[in-house]
Amino acid sequence: MRYFVLSDIHSNIEALEVCIDRAKQAGYDSVLCCGDLVGYGPNPAEAIDMVRELNPLVIRGNHDRVAGGSDDAKQFNLHAKRAIYWTRLILPDSYREYLKNLPLGPVDVTEEAQLVHGAITDEDDYIFTQADADENFDLAERRITFFGHSHFPVVFTVDEEGHAVYPATYEFDEFTAVKCDGTEKFFVNPGSVGQPRDGDARASFAIWDVDHGRIEFYRVEYPVQLTQAKMREVQLPSYLIERLAHGR
Repeated sequence: MRYFVLSDIHSNIEALEVCIDRAKQAGYDSVLCCGDLVGYGPNPAEAIDMVRELNPLVIRGNHDRVAGGSDDAKQFNLHAKRAIYWTRLILPDSYREYLKNLPLGPVDVTEEAQLVHGAITDEDDYIFTQADADENFDLAERRITFFGHSHFPVVFTVDEEGHAVYPATYEFDEFTAVKCDGTEKFFVNPGSVGQPRDGDARASFAIWDVDHGRIEFYRVEYPVQLTQAKMREVQLPSYLIERLAHGR
């Protein structure tokens, strides 16, 4: 069984399309999405359509929550706030209703895995550091937790004393992998499809290969300038436009 795992699409259909194409080449059986289908980018309705066509197990992100009308954007910075209210304004009612009805994580995938958006502690919390992971490992009822929100592809596991550590990674021709074939707990962020922030502008996703006991991380180039041009056309904040080229 192979799961195509994606997160933080943020209305960027150019990035989403190349990720889907690459995942098809790699092969997968089912799709998992850790939320934030919309926000920041220029094509929220189209991004929702493309995700729904994948028939994924999907949970809501904080941008989905606000765009769907379940919350305001008081926790957003000025750039994100302007983009999410634009998103809410242009989305048809049925799309806002879809976002509003997305389940809040944690949501179980199997007896072994679950999805959250930001963290188990709260969907708006971030898991950036080993200390953040430690706090959430104590709450994890499944061996593997897939999360998003930080836009950083990363894996945390635990050492013999139960403390969060970074596992060894293995380089393959097409991807980087982390073994997860034991009994240890893991927190796995596939990175962001539509707005990477780790200094690499390429779209990011992962594949969980259950049979081989590993997580595969992929990076894919996409036409960033096309997405940027569309953002300028609808007058989204220049800060959000420029950062796409730098993966920040």
